[in-house]
Amino acid sequence: MHPLMVRKIIYPLHEKVFGRKTFAFLDELERQQWMSPAQLEELRFRKLRELLLHAQANIPFYAERFVQAGFEPAKMQDLNDFKKIPPLSKAEIKRNLDKMTWAGCPGGLHRYNTGGSSGEPLIFYFDRRRQAMDKAARMMTHRWWGCDVGDPELYLWGSPLEVKKQDRMKDLRDRLTNELLISAFEISEQKVPEIHASFEKFRPKSVFGYPSTIALFSEMATQQSLDLGGLGVQVVFSTAEVLYDHQRETISQAFGGVPVVDSYGSREGGFVSHQCGEGRHHLMDPNFVIEFLQEGRAVGEGEDGEIVLTHLDNWGMPFIRYRTGDVAQPGGGGCACGRGLGTMQKIQGRTTDFIVTPDGRWQHALSVIYVVRDIAGVEQFKILQDAVDEVRVLLTTNEMFPADGDARIVAGFKKRMGDEVQVAVEHVAEIPREASGKYRYVVSKVARP
Repeated sequence: MHPLMVRKIIYPLHEKVFGRKTFAFLDELERQQWMSPAQLEELRFRKLRELLLHAQANIPFYAERFVQAGFEPAKMQDLNDFKKIPPLSKAEIKRNLDKMTWAGCPGGLHRYNTGGSSGEPLIFYFDRRRQAMDKAARMMTHRWWGCDVGDPELYLWGSPLEVKKQDRMKDLRDRLTNELLISAFEISEQKVPEIHASFEKFRPKSVFGYPSTIALFSEMATQQSLDLGGLGVQVVFSTAEVLYDHQRETISQAFGGVPVVDSYGSREGGFVSHQCGEGRHHLMDPNFVIEFLQEGRAVGEGEDGEIVLTHLDNWGMPFIRYRTGDVAQPGGGGCACGRGLGTMQKIQGRTTDFIVTPDGRWQHALSVIYVVRDIAGVEQFKILQDAVDEVRVLLTTNEMFPADGDARIVAGFKKRMGDEVQVAVEHVAEIPREASGKYRYVVSKVARP
């Protein structure tokens, strides 16, 4: 489909059909990115106050929480006032899910889930407003790198193993909007030529996906003397994992020296930051209040702090002062690109291993995480691959865990990795952390270099 037709007709019509004001939000963000820091703070204060008043009136969980904290949204004077509200944990969300949603949300709520960097499965909901604003932020930041709505984009991304009617509908939508999804779950020497042929046929202007998957594909394609530099790719967008310097170099070289651009966000947290042409990770200030905390204290530039998010456009199920479990540092003021948006730096978290199957396929770890995270009653999990045909799944569970839960996990792993894989499900009192103190929810002794 011609990019201009997608940009001017098909995609705007698509968003209108789904009741999303994506392009109106995009126009707003295009203006707001050039505001001064003071203007952005005023904008955030206004949006935060509106969100908190809404939460007080329509979300039972927050109505109770504000009373307990002695907080009154109507009396807010500045952005610091709302810090009386305690930070929100994943455990609290799971315990209070039925009290955290807006019953009268226009257009209804959409269910999502995530494994999260801490290994705690999380079910949550959000609305059209949140979907549209995150999509608009992504469109705007793509423009920073010369990619606009309708330009062909190839995704090396997670997708469910099973094919459903909605997946077929999504495939049709992707074709109409110049998007192509290739599963990141399986990378093998046999699969790489097929993926390369898809690149040649589709001719994407940009590639979007997990850095570990794109780097692995780049390495295997190079080993097989498959040229990626002549495929027309002008930029690679990395997300969902930490982008390491060696991955950036591998990907860039393989695709002919193109820029590899990093972003930070999460399914539950939203689209938080993106690199500009100067290499700075700019925060989506119009959409968030972002804090960096260490033991409840706001850290300064050069100090590590947990990223705590308040998404200002997430009205269907507000996450107010949400603890992400990820660590980063606040950046310094000002950027040569001229945008007034704040910055962050030294982003840590979400390091994901691959799983290697007995027949030699490299699967992104999310392929097996999906098996575990959708089962009710799983509090935490950790997946350990000790040998190519040996996997252990450590679980902490509650009373919601079904009687056939273990069997479903074993069957799901075998479906993805092969029947010869031995899967041991171990129920434990506590999930051990790494020696560094960080939590890794998938560890493969086989996939390591």
